[in-house]
Amino acid sequence: MRLAILGTGAMARYYAKLFASLNPVMVGRQGGSYVLSQDRDRSIVTPEFLHWTVAHSSLFDLVIVAVKWPAMPLVQSFFKDAGSDLLVISLMNGMGQEEALIPPLSPEQLMVGVTTDAVTLDHDDESGLPAARVTAVGHCLMPLIPHPLVPFWQQQLKDLGLWGSWKFLSAEAVRRERWVKLIQNSIINPLTALANVTNGEITRIPLWTLSRSLLEEARKVSHAIGMALPSDLDFRVSQLCQMTASNKSSMLQDIERRRMTEIDSINGYIIRTARTVSLQAPTHEALTQLIHAMETHFDAS
Repeated sequence: MRLAILGTGAMARYYAKLFASLNPVMVGRQGGSYVLSQDRDRSIVTPEFLHWTVAHSSLFDLVIVAVKWPAMPLVQSFFKDAGSDLLVISLMNGMGQEEALIPPLSPEQLMVGVTTDAVTLDHDDESGLPAARVTAVGHCLMPLIPHPLVPFWQQQLKDLGLWGSWKFLSAEAVRRERWVKLIQNSIINPLTALANVTNGEITRIPLWTLSRSLLEEARKVSHAIGMALPSDLDFRVSQLCQMTASNKSSMLQDIERRRMTEIDSINGYIIRTARTVSLQAPTHEALTQLIHAMETHFDAS
């Protein structure tokens, strides 16, 4: 199996190490060696690399998409004229992958899943190399689709001892979990980015009071599209903040690195979905505008 991992960020580095025995090729802007650390384990990883300008989907059988949303135009170009035998797994943050990738892909070859793994970019002082630090090992939930490579991929996961952490569920069950994560991210990410605090600190400052409005607006939208959410989602959001108390959200990390964020695929997706059912999400709109203002400041400075 010829495996490609799109992206060279924290999550892509983690998957390149996780599936190292399959000799994956990382596709992105810049390759090279890096350090992956998890608990007390530390490994130097040097995966094969192809730049976006020379990589194409025809070179691979299976592709894992682990980029951030600003790179979506590069992903779309990579999949241009993709063959129907290609299997694609997307583990991106946010929502909207189907709208962005179908076409050129077909619904029968795109598995949009959700992961609770958490990895952050870092720097290894000992080696001087870029690094990725695993802060939480969770699970990946994937929808079952009728693609001939799915059974083969499942066997690969079993052989690698990953069958317990990669789970295959109905499309509706995965969609529900994606909405749960979307709403969690729509609260934690922009609030921590605006306040410049860790996940654990955000619940202790006045800005956290906006979490109630964010959750209520998202609940109304999900209800309008027929998506039933857990009744204790407010507790789950607070619990997630405490479980990842020392973590910086991905959006805060983007702000610190003066990079474009994924706000449009998170809060922006809730806003766009609200409009399709004649609802409004004013708190989500306000936070999206504030994050965009910060991004504009980056461009101007």
